[in-house]
Amino acid sequence: MTQYNSTIQWLYDQIPPYQYKGGDSYKPGLSRIKNFLKFLGNPQSNLKFIHVGGTNGKGSTSHMISSILQESNKKVGLFTSPHMFDFRERIKVNSNKIEKQFVTDFVKKNKGYFLSKRNSFFEISFAMAIFYFKINKVDYAVIEVGLGGRLDATNVIYPLLSIITNIGYDHTKFLGNKITSIASEKAGIIKKNIPVLIGEKNQETDKVFIEKAKRESSKIFFAEDLISPGIESDFKTNYQKQNERTAIAAMQILFENKMVAEIFKEGILNVNKNTSLRGRWEKVSNNPLIIADVAHNEEGFKEVVSEIKKIKSQRKIFVLGFVKDKPIEKIIKLFPKEGIYLFSSPKISRALSLERLNLILKNTDINYKVFESIEEAYNKALNYASKEDFIFVGGSNFTVSEILNP
Repeated sequence: MTQYNSTIQWLYDQIPPYQYKGGDSYKPGLSRIKNFLKFLGNPQSNLKFIHVGGTNGKGSTSHMISSILQESNKKVGLFTSPHMFDFRERIKVNSNKIEKQFVTDFVKKNKGYFLSKRNSFFEISFAMAIFYFKINKVDYAVIEVGLGGRLDATNVIYPLLSIITNIGYDHTKFLGNKITSIASEKAGIIKKNIPVLIGEKNQETDKVFIEKAKRESSKIFFAEDLISPGIESDFKTNYQKQNERTAIAAMQILFENKMVAEIFKEGILNVNKNTSLRGRWEKVSNNPLIIADVAHNEEGFKEVVSEIKKIKSQRKIFVLGFVKDKPIEKIIKLFPKEGIYLFSSPKISRALSLERLNLILKNTDINYKVFESIEEAYNKALNYASKEDFIFVGGSNFTVSEILNP
């Protein structure tokens, strides 16, 4: 095992991340991260931040903004979560992941501090990112919120622009089970005199954002009110169009409409090349057509299923695996009844158990089988499908990561 792999494994063992342990790893509040950043010399000072929150699309929007800025010859730091294959995916400058040696050295130098202060895995990752961006003298740092907003570790920054992509039902255990309660938590990233951009209009949540912006004397914008050019894209689905519009609107606000349309076009067209974004309606194969997508909550699946229904194929085969804190019964009802469903559990402790999965599936009227592993379910789909069929792989980031190649 390499020094880097040993370091990451040590981190997982000592301070398990939310993506593996779920709520047990969630530590809301800003005091720990403020003190950690102070210990590091406040590397966040003088960095130019763009802060991106919301329920769905915040990762895609963050990558799009990074790509557009890169096309305008800016050096861009990008912090997102969770990762799919490698921890270093969370922290990038332009298309380059943070160096393994930097990760190893940072942990070695600072582990005494963050162990004694009981910082969370996310706080350590975020602090490492900010320290890395400072050293690399990035022109801009695009920061994706982890969970919520108000009490998220990223909320210690003072950005040039705050963005809230949309609001849906996710992480209700921590954010509340009313859409307005969730919106209030997300609105926590709106700061005094800093403009905020809302990606999608919603009658219930707009009031929350408008009131918060008014209290903070922050100018509020709605992406669909801003004129954005229709452009070719790396993404072939309608559900990413809103994220594209939000990313372009953000650039219009920041650069006061002085950024030329050609840069928008190149930025959106080259998202995958510039940022290595994976798992967003990703085409794995053409014959049969295989699509993998990391949609993981009810709102996300509504958009994905809408795209799936447009696909003309002989049969539709679904390979699905979920984590246990999602409304699986509601999600399954969104899928077409005529599909063939192959279920399993991803290889993480947060996974919905096969026992619980079987209990849920018994109360459905879909054609399904349950397998011991995602790999087994996926191989069954490959063996079963003809060239005229369609295979979809999804349910969680972890399910998708098991079938995609790094």
